[in-house]
Amino acid sequence: MHRPTFQTIVTPHRVASPSGTLPAQVIQPAGLSGLPPLVVLHGISRNADELVALFTPESERSGRIVVVPHFSASAWPHFQRPCRAARPDQALLALLSHLAMLDAAFAGPVDIFGHSGGAQLAHRFAMLYPNRVGRLNLAAAGWYCLPDTSMAYPYGLGVDADPGSLSWARRHEQALSAYLRLSVQVFVGLEDSLRDDALRQSPKLDRVQGATRIARAQTYVEHFRAAARAKGIIPDITLTQLPGVGHDVAQAIRDAGLAAKVTSHGNATCGWPSLAVAS
Repeated sequence: MHRPTFQTIVTPHRVASPSGTLPAQVIQPAGLSGLPPLVVLHGISRNADELVALFTPESERSGRIVVVPHFSASAWPHFQRPCRAARPDQALLALLSHLAMLDAAFAGPVDIFGHSGGAQLAHRFAMLYPNRVGRLNLAAAGWYCLPDTSMAYPYGLGVDADPGSLSWARRHEQALSAYLRLSVQVFVGLEDSLRDDALRQSPKLDRVQGATRIARAQTYVEHFRAAARAKGIIPDITLTQLPGVGHDVAQAIRDAGLAAKVTSHGNATCGWPSLAVAS
């Protein structure tokens, strides 16, 4: 895949896994900068084609390969988090393995960027496989899995009467120390304060994590910092508020440069790819 080109090209890929088949489009710019590739995963809007169009200029500007998978509604009705009903994490691992056979850069850790429902998958993937993640970027998740026992899984690492919550909470907690050592950037629009139908709501969730995506982003950052410090880890996490941006990834990219903020970050010497999730 690292072959010289005279113009940006987009090629299709389709990868099978025990959990299902995942198609993807790969954007390869004419000039490669040596920065990590970027894998962009859509959220609940499943707007893979739009994201290809939105990230192509950033791929060309940054010289980074961009990969955009598509979790279709028919094949993947549930993909925002690994659970008994769906294992999108296995599909992502299969995709990375496939790409690693074509380009050795994909064999290393990946960065993750997620917007809204995509941020759900992004941080849960990182909790399960922190060794595969370099930098974690989360934008406007509806809710989070807090890295502590303040709420029962899937809202945190506590357990309730559901025996399945114990198993999944333990899976996410096994690599918690490595997860808390990741470099994390959290983004949220300053206009993203509506309690729309897509925002999960309950009295306890609102009480612990907050009533809006802005408050929940702040809660996640606070809990991440506290959990890291409790383990003697210096947390590397920031919260960036995007002025004039609501709950719209295209708006965040066009008006606040969100894609540029992600693609501009990278260490040219590490050779690590990046995994982005958006909605």
